[in-house]
Amino acid sequence: MNIRMQKSDWFVGALVFIAGLCAFPNVGLAANPVVKTVPWVSGSPLIPHDTYAGKQITLKGTTDVQNAPWGWTWDFGDGTATASGTVGNRYVIEATHVYGGAVGTVYTARLTVRNSATGESSSKEYYVKVENNELQVQANIAIDEGLWYLHKTQTRTTSGGQDVGYWNSGNAASGYYGLWAVNVNAFEVNGHKKSGSPDNPYTETVGRGLRYLISLLYSGGIGSQANVIGTFNPDTDGNGKGVFVNQSLQFYQGGMFMDAIIASGTPDAVATMGPVGIIGRTYKAIVQDMADAYNWAQYDYAGGGGWRYNANEFPDNSACQWAAIGLIPAQRNWGIPVPQIVKDWNKKWLEYSQNAAGYFGYTDRNPVWGTMATTASGMVQLALDGYGRGNSQWDNAESYMYDHFGVGGGYGNDIQQYYYGLFSFVKSMLLHDSNGDNISEPIQFLKSSNSAKPLIDWYADPAKGVAHRLVSDQSGAGYWWGHNATGEQYPFETAQAIIMLQRTLFEAGAPVAVAKVTPNPGVVGQSIVMSGADSFHQDSSKSIVAWDWDFDNDGNFDAAGPVATCVFNALGDYPVKLRVTDNATPQKSADTVVIVHITVPPIGPTADAGGPYVFSPFMPKWFLDGTGSVNPDEGQSEPTKPGDTIVEYAWDLDGSGNFNNAYGPTPDVTTFFKLKGQGSYLIQLRVTDRTKVSFPSSGMENLFDTASTTVTVRTDDPNGIKNLTARAKSGKVSLVWTDTGAHHYNAYRSTVSGGPYAYLGTCDSTYSTYYDNNVVNNTTYYYIVRPAALNGYEIGGSNEASATPRLR
Repeated sequence: MNIRMQKSDWFVGALVFIAGLCAFPNVGLAANPVVKTVPWVSGSPLIPHDTYAGKQITLKGTTDVQNAPWGWTWDFGDGTATASGTVGNRYVIEATHVYGGAVGTVYTARLTVRNSATGESSSKEYYVKVENNELQVQANIAIDEGLWYLHKTQTRTTSGGQDVGYWNSGNAASGYYGLWAVNVNAFEVNGHKKSGSPDNPYTETVGRGLRYLISLLYSGGIGSQANVIGTFNPDTDGNGKGVFVNQSLQFYQGGMFMDAIIASGTPDAVATMGPVGIIGRTYKAIVQDMADAYNWAQYDYAGGGGWRYNANEFPDNSACQWAAIGLIPAQRNWGIPVPQIVKDWNKKWLEYSQNAAGYFGYTDRNPVWGTMATTASGMVQLALDGYGRGNSQWDNAESYMYDHFGVGGGYGNDIQQYYYGLFSFVKSMLLHDSNGDNISEPIQFLKSSNSAKPLIDWYADPAKGVAHRLVSDQSGAGYWWGHNATGEQYPFETAQAIIMLQRTLFEAGAPVAVAKVTPNPGVVGQSIVMSGADSFHQDSSKSIVAWDWDFDNDGNFDAAGPVATCVFNALGDYPVKLRVTDNATPQKSADTVVIVHITVPPIGPTADAGGPYVFSPFMPKWFLDGTGSVNPDEGQSEPTKPGDTIVEYAWDLDGSGNFNNAYGPTPDVTTFFKLKGQGSYLIQLRVTDRTKVSFPSSGMENLFDTASTTVTVRTDDPNGIKNLTARAKSGKVSLVWTDTGAHHYNAYRSTVSGGPYAYLGTCDSTYSTYYDNNVVNNTTYYYIVRPAALNGYEIGGSNEASATPRLR
């Protein structure tokens, strides 16, 4: 067939084609949708969401398209039937699911959004890990579900050409602006910030909410103040202005606004909305004027020192707590001064309003409407003033709380049944400051003035702990409701519960301790390696800088560093505590406890997938390393049977749940990941032993264990070493490279170009030199050196260098 066309024929054909496109505009023109899934940790999207076997959880995603022909599909990643539907709300694409499987199993679910008319589609992964059914996991799930509820119920609109959001529908909605501030704060203290990754759906949610909050403020004049103690200037920045909430009850709501703005973690951010006096100012400048407004609004006359609805109005201990809750982070987190006279005068109010029975009253010593909230308010005010344990007011109030902690009887008798007060109580425990140095001294154990009564772990006690209460109170839809004195307080419960469970009040995320034990279980006398390197910070601008280990559960730390070893000389279960500390000012710590099981064979292996891995183009080959996996009963068996050992290393590199992408302890995965291209990927290793052969009388099948880690493929390597050289002498090789600023460097060697490489040792000197003195002359050796971070994780690669030592 002759298919030659004249120019005129081509022109006519083109016109017909264009006309066809006009008639069918969706054909060939639709772009692939943008699909996002909610990460558990904003700055580390490969860290899985927690679940436990049999628990129903919600998988959460969004897209940028809506309505037919756009449809969605959730593949749960465990082989069960998918869920699907039409995208009715692009901000909410959800499916509930119940996962099973062994503890440690990681599932890769996928959300796909597809145009049924044209076929364009995009997918995004969502990671879930099966954990033990224990308190911290339950709390994590509750937070996860609660934040999603807040995200789903946000009202999204525009104002002044900018995207904004607030809450006016659902069970976390109210006309009070302060509620919207607490809702935003709940996201921020879990590490979801306005300045976060655009791939995180909550980044937009928080940005909308925070922009709108700041637009609801206004600036007004303030002047000199005089009280019974003396005359002072409340205007700490000297601009003659205070900042107020543009709604009634502004001295209730201002502290909530201050917390939300401070929890953004961005004092130098600039307001892009709001009236004159707000727009164009930094967040810190706005908060400073809000603090100045509270200094100015304090009641001046006899019996005063507190706050109420309006400036210089006789105080009540319901309103007072919100002044303290705002002024404490302004001072401790952002260094905004609070005049000492304000604290001293507030202390006089607390003396005036505390009953001899220990509780704080409402407008005096009398319990007009109940003492749970007013007493908690008094305690958080004492934390502002720098009074804690050892002060009679604090001790009497704490003892009163002890006697009304988890005892039942309704909101008037039990602080746990009154979230309005419980929120302040939790803040007082976490913000406790006994010496006035403006540094928090958190209290773990609630105590009575009667020393014969046992201490109560107010957060985690299995019978009375706040976390247990909050987890059990959450509705199946993710919100909290009905645990207050009045209905107008109910909408606040969801955000307040999330913040209480997180135990971080206005920091932009918290440190999280993660302890990994290899092997576990183990045998008597075996060296057990414990690693805290997987610990992380929810705020990507902060990092973990200290790791401390308590091996014998005596409250004293026995070792320090990201990796520690211990030997247990008797059978049993040993709780080991890890405490991690961040580099914030002031520093914040987090604990976790892992149980080390010391038992007898047969025992399954413990997998170690190595990593995290960073692969870059100038690295000769890319290998994984599962050689850290341990079989604790290695070589042991029943008489005449072969010794137990690991017989298979199988890798799942594509998140399919099938361990069939690579085999062996150190597989070459260069081709696999070069085809996948730049990005970060979650992978898993499964190691299997031969228990069935080695211990036939046990009736056990072969035992296995899985472990996960991450692979990052880069087109560049900013932390990498590109100029490694190897210089040979008789009996030694020296390695030299340019210091890249890493905490330390790990040297590796092979006798085969391209590896795999065996670890040699570490160099932490800025001279960037390593000597290999264990060589054989006339043998060619191949080296790489990898930069590593403080926690031991390698953050880059290097070129390969070779040398052949010779006798000279």
